[in-house]
Amino acid sequence: MPVVPRTAVTAVALAAASLGLVAPAHAEPEAYSCMGLSDNTARVTDSSTSVPYELLGIDRAQQLLKAEGRSPGGGLSVAVVDSGISDSSGLVTVAGRSPWPHRDVTDPHGTAVAGLIAARARGDKPTGIAPGAKLVDVRVYDGSDTGGADDIDTDDVVAGLDWVAQHASDYSIRVVNISLGLTPTTDLKRVVHHLVHDLDIAVVASSGNRPQDETDLLWSRFNSEDGTDTGPGEDAADAVYPAAYDDVIAVNATQGGPVDRSQPLSAAVLPNSQTDLAAPTFYGVSIGVNGSTCRIDQVATSWAAAEVSGVVALLRTAYPRDTVAQIRARLENTATGTPLDRTKFEGNGVVQPVEALTRPLHPRKDGTLPRATGEEQSNVRAAAPQPQADVLAATRHHAVWWGLLGGGALLVALMLRPVLARRRD
Repeated sequence: MPVVPRTAVTAVALAAASLGLVAPAHAEPEAYSCMGLSDNTARVTDSSTSVPYELLGIDRAQQLLKAEGRSPGGGLSVAVVDSGISDSSGLVTVAGRSPWPHRDVTDPHGTAVAGLIAARARGDKPTGIAPGAKLVDVRVYDGSDTGGADDIDTDDVVAGLDWVAQHASDYSIRVVNISLGLTPTTDLKRVVHHLVHDLDIAVVASSGNRPQDETDLLWSRFNSEDGTDTGPGEDAADAVYPAAYDDVIAVNATQGGPVDRSQPLSAAVLPNSQTDLAAPTFYGVSIGVNGSTCRIDQVATSWAAAEVSGVVALLRTAYPRDTVAQIRARLENTATGTPLDRTKFEGNGVVQPVEALTRPLHPRKDGTLPRATGEEQSNVRAAAPQPQADVLAATRHHAVWWGLLGGGALLVALMLRPVLARRRD
């Protein structure tokens, strides 16, 4: 993939590397932070439990697939459009790599994203959401050589996505993760539409982190001195792409886990009316660029998008014939919110993997939901409170008949009385 000269900066990455946004409840060694590791630092092992993994019930979701003889994420690949994936940990399977002039992976962001999606367990400690999935490394920037994620060129991302489209069948790519924020171009919109509508590949993207200093490209629009939102009408829907496209599953981050809640969520992420879903990210566990296992210590949309990409991989394993629209319907109609009451921070709500896998929604190919099926209606009726048995019904039934018979006999007697009287006379 050719390197496009970066004359005018055309993109802003929403990478969490530059976001020291929310402090952990207690200090952890920097070496255990995925974004604090480099390719030449000592290798470490993090044995902690992934908080988002537990909050989202991922273990239960994986067990549901295993009970059916399916590997969670098995049979498909997830393309990670990012800074590259290091497989030195031995916990991920990289099935293929797109062309890129820099051979060694040095920027940690893409590797951390990949680990959240599909890293295998660390002994008895789970790591990734869809560990059965393979990964395709689509590197579109290298922070160590370009000066960081802020220097990503949208044209490089488009070239990477075009490569995905050309090789989707070669690697069974069913999901594309883009934990970046880009400026829009006609070609970006074109290739995203092609992936989703022509190739039926789910595209998941981050909805936007709040810029933290003047070097961030969105600083002039989305900043305030106290680090909170700049007004009640603030909305990043027209500023962060590809999340802004309707074809894309746009994901925001929530403050799940042991987060310092003295800072509002708006200090970490942007309100975005294009948000479809949300996921907790703080104290997630992933892999480092040097092969370490490490911790995610930010509330940031890069990680939230990665987690939802993993959930999409689970759904595409469970429902291999579902279209992207059907997968979206399962996600959006089982989240903690409702499509009728979307918010700028959570969209339809926090993703619920177990509900998405098990609720009998039966979406049509275009993602619309039919009226409840007969089976669902029966289930609803079965679950509804039933009236108490009427133990006096039989008594009342017989009483009515005896009353009718008694009344009839009395009437007959009254009618026959004159006749009997004449006979006596």
